[in-house]
Amino acid sequence: MFQKIAVIGNIAGGKTRLSQSLAARYSLPLTHIDRLQFLPGMKMRPLDETRKSLTEVTAQDKWIVDGFGPLDLLEPRLKMADQIVFIDLPIWRHYWWLTKRQIQNLWSVRAELPAGCHERSWEHTQKLYKTMRQIHTKMRPEMLRILERPHYKNKTVLIRDMQTWNKVFQKGLIP
Repeated sequence: MFQKIAVIGNIAGGKTRLSQSLAARYSLPLTHIDRLQFLPGMKMRPLDETRKSLTEVTAQDKWIVDGFGPLDLLEPRLKMADQIVFIDLPIWRHYWWLTKRQIQNLWSVRAELPAGCHERSWEHTQKLYKTMRQIHTKMRPEMLRILERPHYKNKTVLIRDMQTWNKVFQKGLIP
């Protein structure tokens, strides 16, 4: 069955929740890119340290990686993956879920973030909305082109609606 799964997509698309479900279903260790990229106070970890940690994770026999991470390591990770899940929901859903998440963050911290990180500031919220838009308009079209390549096409699950998201969440990946 699946040993290496890459879950990618825009901010607030349900990557973490879906990754947690897949990790439990397939008994795979789960790595959140946010945990690797951030230091306490939402400071960015030095890029070389993030690359080193992510390379160590993907050198293992089994993994799920939730998130994009450094772009120079993304395509090598996709090549290694047995399965790629690309969450490509409508942008309005990402905005809605991010808004809900940011309101929840007023009282709690996302568990997948490193200790000492929170997303409560208005500045951080603005940055997330801006980044979300950039991912949707610039990175998403390129990801769709990449995932159309023959060596990715047969191992990619494209999630464009809630019906597909729920199916993967509830039943796992269909070989």
